[in-house]
Amino acid sequence: MRKILRLSVAFLAAFVACQGCSFGPKTIEQGHIAYNEGVKSAADDELLLNIVRLRYFDTIEFLATNSISAQTSFTVGIGAELGVERDLGSVLALPRMSYSDRPTITFTPQRGREFAKRLVEPISISTFSHLAASGWPVHQLMRLLVTEVNGILNEPIGEAENFGQVANLLGEFQNAGELLIGFVERQEVVSEPISEEKIRAADLISAANSGYRFRHTSQGKEMVLTRMKPIPVMWINLDSDRGIQLRRLLRLNEDLLPPIELRLGAGLYHLETGYKSIVMRTRSLLGAIAYLCHGVEPPESHVAQGLTTRDWPFAGVDPLNIENFFRIRASLERPPASMAVQYRDMWFYIDEKDKASKATFLIIAEFYRLAISAGPQSNVPLLTLPVGGP
Repeated sequence: MRKILRLSVAFLAAFVACQGCSFGPKTIEQGHIAYNEGVKSAADDELLLNIVRLRYFDTIEFLATNSISAQTSFTVGIGAELGVERDLGSVLALPRMSYSDRPTITFTPQRGREFAKRLVEPISISTFSHLAASGWPVHQLMRLLVTEVNGILNEPIGEAENFGQVANLLGEFQNAGELLIGFVERQEVVSEPISEEKIRAADLISAANSGYRFRHTSQGKEMVLTRMKPIPVMWINLDSDRGIQLRRLLRLNEDLLPPIELRLGAGLYHLETGYKSIVMRTRSLLGAIAYLCHGVEPPESHVAQGLTTRDWPFAGVDPLNIENFFRIRASLERPPASMAVQYRDMWFYIDEKDKASKATFLIIAEFYRLAISAGPQSNVPLLTLPVGGP
């Protein structure tokens, strides 16, 4: 029996020595990936759920995962077992191990004035340009994030078909490697004219250190404060067949040469006959979610019960042929899909083979991270949930 005990102790010592070298790093490696996947899946499911909720006229809610604190413990010991064989009693010492992982996850409800502002604020032209310059499909960016371009409305009451042609032409330019969206710096005046006699050397140095510069006006005796501002622009070949068609649809000036400036504008440009730039009116995050909720296909049983309607009842946002690039299907049973949420006794999901819908969801998810996650957190109580037992 002593020999068995010595072997068990030796085995235990060797095991502890081995695990002491690798247990910590292995825990970090496995835990990091697991929590990363968990946070990503939870954020995607939450966004998908909010799109479905809005289709049912329910309020939406966002939670931010602020922190994950994991407590990992590993216990090793020796236990004894008493056995009787014939007339001899024997005691067998065996190593025993236990492992526990108890994370604490902290959530913040996304509320307050700052959150509401980011939720309803239209996307900036710089953000749109950065997304397009990063290789996102520009035709899907146009359909999802832009409501008007050079007076062409992305709505049935406007010229949705012409808008779709513009978006598709830009997509063809992009696929052919003939579209480039970037930024050029231009000098912007940020002050009223100031008499040069009032400007001291210290003012010039202070302005330069802050990225500003004084320059003379055309009168010569006054100066204005200026700064370099990045302007989003687009390079395309307007003399190609696609370019000629795009120029006609956007009513661009005949003498306009690339690069073409991209800028924001309200719906006040319908009467212009010749544009010197591409003027866009963009959606907010809430507007984009409202747009995509048209792609939710509620079951007939829910429509019959009056839980929702077959068609979106609000005028002005009904998208044209949205099923071609975004569809959320419904099923009684949980589908074999990575993006699926349960709501009102049904499973709503994006089909794994529906690449267009998955690409559109990726865009709205990235838009969400840019518009919401990057902003400051609202000053509201935190909800801390211990996971894995008391």
